[in-house]
Amino acid sequence: MRVGIFSDIHGNKYALEEALIKMDEKRIDVNIFCGDAIGYYYYHNEVINILRNMKDIICVLGNHDKMFIDIIDKKRDAKSYFEKYGSSIYKFLNSITEENIYFLRSLPVERNILIDDLKIKIIHGSPWKPIDEYVYPNSDFSRYSHVDFDYVFQGHTHYPMIVKQGNCEIINPGSIGQPRDGGFPSFVVFDTSKKLFEFVSFEYNIDQLLEDIQRVGGEPIYLSNVLRRPLNEK
Repeated sequence: MRVGIFSDIHGNKYALEEALIKMDEKRIDVNIFCGDAIGYYYYHNEVINILRNMKDIICVLGNHDKMFIDIIDKKRDAKSYFEKYGSSIYKFLNSITEENIYFLRSLPVERNILIDDLKIKIIHGSPWKPIDEYVYPNSDFSRYSHVDFDYVFQGHTHYPMIVKQGNCEIINPGSIGQPRDGGFPSFVVFDTSKKLFEFVSFEYNIDQLLEDIQRVGGEPIYLSNVLRRPLNEK
């Protein structure tokens, strides 16, 4: 079986649309999404609609997904989110559909699945803090030696990585919507029969999103600068 693993779209429909073209070329059987459909950029409904209509997909909740639910439930202040992450939150609050609210609320914090007799844990952060622990390529992975899974698929950092620790292999596919490692958006294709992983990176037209940010105006400069990293480092 060929499994597609991707994460951290963050409302960037332009990157997601290009990713889906590449995924289709890879003849993927099952998709796994490691969370954060929303946040930062502006096309949350469009992104969730795509996820909802994908066949054979397994999704978990990301920290931005959770923060948005908390804002809807008045457990968190939208203003504090806006000050840190930009104005997309207000657009989403004013436009989210009932179907997409239900989708976000239905996402589990973690999933434990079996594919071809391989035990797989899916989270956004880490097995210990599934929503919001950052695990970077240079983190201490010794804890994973005691994780009773063959594979852990996780996102959150926007840094692609594959690390073997004991009998467990930890995979972060990187970010679709906002890579932070100086590379391009990426996802992973996992061939379960061969137990091989392929990291697939791709380019898309970031000018469309940069124009959106400029048109909105007053956004944190980070939203633009992080998109330009691959261009600056080519």
